[in-house]
Amino acid sequence: MVKKMLFIEGTDADDNGDLKEGFRLLLEQNLRGNLPRIVMCNSKESTIDTYINTQFPVKRGQSLKRFLLVDLDSKEENIESDLKKNKLSNYKQSSFYMIQEMEAWFLSQPDVLEMYFKQSIKEKLGAMQPTEIENPSDKLRTWTKTNVRKDGYHKVKDGVELLKKLNLEKLMNDFDDVKNLVTELDKA
Repeated sequence: MVKKMLFIEGTDADDNGDLKEGFRLLLEQNLRGNLPRIVMCNSKESTIDTYINTQFPVKRGQSLKRFLLVDLDSKEENIESDLKKNKLSNYKQSSFYMIQEMEAWFLSQPDVLEMYFKQSIKEKLGAMQPTEIENPSDKLRTWTKTNVRKDGYHKVKDGVELLKKLNLEKLMNDFDDVKNLVTELDKA
């Protein structure tokens, strides 16, 4: 029997919302009954360190399959250099990236943002592709700052709620690493 663990960059504190629950509900759309144990690890560096170096006990006859999901904080063509920089080259098959950040996922589904924030995002996004926006979280915060219902995008509080509303199939079509992650998690 295989035990699966997914190490994700993002806060493990839940005072502004439970990111782990947001990711669980998103992944559950395609992996119902086959979900990994999700471990939130704060910064990218601590997530990678935990993923590589922390030993977790497994029962006799059980194996552990680890997966990593972190922000790339760069364009997709820089994945190889990020793998090398973070000493992940030997973990390439189980390391996945949010291109550039999780917020690029949100911007790829502007209808979800518009329903949630009750303001136009599509016109602000225009022809920009979410994967080409240098700092999607900053852009989202700026675009929603004048929202009457909120004080602008909050990475955790709003991120949790938005993760729950995203369409995973669409994310898999829009982002290769989302598709690859879900495929690998499903196979394990």
